[in-house]
Amino acid sequence: MQGFSKHLLVTLLVLGATLVTAKMSDQRKPEPLAAPLEAVPNDIQGWEVARDSRLKEETENVLKASDYLSRRYVKDERFIDFFVAYYAMQEAGEAMHSPKNCLPGGGWEIWNYEDAVVQTADGRQETINKYYIQKGQQRLIVFYWYQNRDRVVASEYYAKVCLVWDALVKRRTSGSIVRLMVPDVGWAEEAGLEFASEIIPILDESMPAN
Repeated sequence: MQGFSKHLLVTLLVLGATLVTAKMSDQRKPEPLAAPLEAVPNDIQGWEVARDSRLKEETENVLKASDYLSRRYVKDERFIDFFVAYYAMQEAGEAMHSPKNCLPGGGWEIWNYEDAVVQTADGRQETINKYYIQKGQQRLIVFYWYQNRDRVVASEYYAKVCLVWDALVKRRTSGSIVRLMVPDVGWAEEAGLEFASEIIPILDESMPAN
């Protein structure tokens, strides 16, 4: 019964978020980025950009992001795939797509997941998601979180609650989803967390100010 109540509460929160953001859409305006995502440095603690990628048109149409950045960073023949999608104003049907749902749709099996704690370069402690995924013989670790200038959030459900709060109190619903992907090998988890510690405050500079 307790599990049922929890799921019911989550459903009501998500529904409430959708209704509130839809009802208040005429009171909000899209919030432009304070700095373009392309301003994210090409060199982050020795990790250098190997390539910038654009998504397929059909993927962009599903994503519906105001802006996004997709890069591969490399160092010493190692790589980190970095992706951020920014939404200037989230509306019903136009919110962020969780990797928890998108990855299985792409053929990836999520075989384990947990929280990870990041000590950011500017002295904060943030909690993000860490997912272990596999497709055939390929295994990856995925770190992801939701971020705006006010906060870093791991939980999709808490992100929805924050969305309602921001819509009611600040008349804003902008935000981003950030994802890092590394191979599931010995060096990669630590490298991914170190990269996250650097990229979180960097992305803060691109988010709209309060």
